[in-house]
Amino acid sequence: MSVNTIFKNAIISAAVLSASTFSASAFSANVFAVETSNSLNCVTINNNLAQIEKFKQAGTYRFAKDGVQRINFDFASNKPFQDYLVAARAHINAQNPKANMPCPISTPTSKRLYADKPLQVVDLIVPFELKADSEKAAVLLIHGLTDSPYLFHDLANSFVEQGISVRTLLLPGHGTAAEALVDIDQADWRQAASYAIKSMLNDFDNVYLGGFSTGGALVVDYLNHNALNETELQKLKGVMLWSPASEAKASMAWAAKYVSWFKDYLDEAADIDFAKYESFPANAGAQVHALMKRIEPKKLKGLRNIPFFVVASEVDQTIETDATVNILARWHAQNGAAQSQDKLVYYFANKTANKTANQLNALPSSLKTATTFSCEGQVYCERVLDIAHTSPTNAPSNLHYGWQGSYRNCEHLTGTDLFASCKTTSSPTLGELTEENLQATPNLQRLTFNPYYEQMLEQMQGFISSTLK
Repeated sequence: MSVNTIFKNAIISAAVLSASTFSASAFSANVFAVETSNSLNCVTINNNLAQIEKFKQAGTYRFAKDGVQRINFDFASNKPFQDYLVAARAHINAQNPKANMPCPISTPTSKRLYADKPLQVVDLIVPFELKADSEKAAVLLIHGLTDSPYLFHDLANSFVEQGISVRTLLLPGHGTAAEALVDIDQADWRQAASYAIKSMLNDFDNVYLGGFSTGGALVVDYLNHNALNETELQKLKGVMLWSPASEAKASMAWAAKYVSWFKDYLDEAADIDFAKYESFPANAGAQVHALMKRIEPKKLKGLRNIPFFVVASEVDQTIETDATVNILARWHAQNGAAQSQDKLVYYFANKTANKTANQLNALPSSLKTATTFSCEGQVYCERVLDIAHTSPTNAPSNLHYGWQGSYRNCEHLTGTDLFASCKTTSSPTLGELTEENLQATPNLQRLTFNPYYEQMLEQMQGFISSTLK
């Protein structure tokens, strides 16, 4: 096993792999047609494995155009959110080497934003605002580490259909190239999140704050370290978190800080996923670890009387879900009296239901909502083993991350002969990168969609109905 793989696993996965040396000959030349530069877009870029290896070795999409530059926007200001959106688009266009690549990935949100305009990558990863008709509330959505606002295209449309306006935030160092995370500091993320949250509380009467993974940690951190006034508390109706970053699954996550002194990347990949970096800078792991240390249960002090809705996976191999449960228990206990709006939605495989029930027994009875969802009538039901960290926010119909989406997450197999099999098999098995799953299915595809998406939406609608009063 390479040093890169060891440290990557220490930070973002507990999976143990036997990595072999990459061989271009392992890829069949007949698997895909060679793409020409004229046909290359955000979909066809996935279709030639030899070309993917060339992108990886050259770092074609790993490095920002003209060197890393910061966004031309002052997050310490009170400038209108529309000014921020303009600055973010300009920043992506100036820095992202794929920004103007054609990207025929139509989503319900992209149709609302651009109608039938031909899309480029920038259009799908830029932060956005959607105004709902007969607006009842508004939600701010903050993405995770190495992600982009594309992660919320499915949820955003669902919110708007409920009469809830949506804003998304692009965290500093994201939306351009992985190189931009080499020297980023989590304080930059916190300042951007602070700007967006303050803007929400200033511009809307009923506000929800939402975050995936690192975005979830930023929401909790803001509420824990900033005292809201009475008006702001009345406006804030609840918090929604998906796979929130609470504590790294691997105990060696702290080492990323020291690795970053000597090495820029824990993994150098092709970065063909238009919506997310595949290369992983060591500093990125160090900064999210520092952020999570700020929200340890013993440090929580400012979360009183804020209802929450949380989606997590028992087998999450990026985040320690037990730590998430501990944070929620502390949050709930701070409320003094139990609140009926408090809700925890906990995904788990049926085979581990007893373990999950035992974990939840330690929580107040009014907090527990352990929900076993069923998957029936869809071809993917028998192909999905369990729910991955990367799963909750994307619908099975998502054209990029969904069941028949253009992108397959096989990055844990980079550098092995199994990478090609994971990318090309006609009968993929999907799930989280647990040792058990990897032993049973060596070419496992990491799950990037939620097979229970519609059922999750029903739970969310119930949460909103109970809190929007």
